[in-house]
Amino acid sequence: MLTPRSKGHDYHHGDLRASAIAAGREMIKKGGINALGLRKVAERLQVSPAALYRHFEDVETLQAEICAEVRQELGEFMLAVRDQVPISRSKSQNAKLRFRALGHAYMDFANKNKKLFESAFLFRLHSQNQDMDGLAWNLLNESLDELRGAGELLGKTDEEACMLAWSAVHGLATLVAQDAIPPEQYELSKLQIMNGVERALTGKVSKNSNF
Repeated sequence: MLTPRSKGHDYHHGDLRASAIAAGREMIKKGGINALGLRKVAERLQVSPAALYRHFEDVETLQAEICAEVRQELGEFMLAVRDQVPISRSKSQNAKLRFRALGHAYMDFANKNKKLFESAFLFRLHSQNQDMDGLAWNLLNESLDELRGAGELLGKTDEEACMLAWSAVHGLATLVAQDAIPPEQYELSKLQIMNGVERALTGKVSKNSNF
């Protein structure tokens, strides 16, 4: 049976794996991916490093699990924001606003969780079977299908639509996470990216281009 070295620890019996992931997230949140180490996590939880090695083959395995968890949370955040978009009678307008909501949510998540977002795409488990980046990628494809069904996607950019939208939005999100975009320019930068992506994919920008 694994026991903590002393009182006042963060580890609760039977939940060492989850406690290690939570502790690792906090380390990444404060210091980035390079702040994470199995020995550091063990010290924080006040267990032996050997205890953690029973749950994680190496630090890369722990990193990959944390990164996958953050990517899932990113997708869930995008879904929640998209589902808050008011429904109108226009199928085209709905598709455009829901698409824009996903893009804004993606960048907002990066802005609110900078070091976690910056680290989220660095590590994967080789056994993971997922399309690109799981829920976030699937939501983007669903949104493009919605635009396509409403007759809003340009034929000349249809094939490249998903990668074009992903790379543009992810690019700004990464810059935001790295503090390369001044805070006072953040909202305008988001608007410019979404306007540019929508114009490239549909040939025009929504009237309600503030979202």
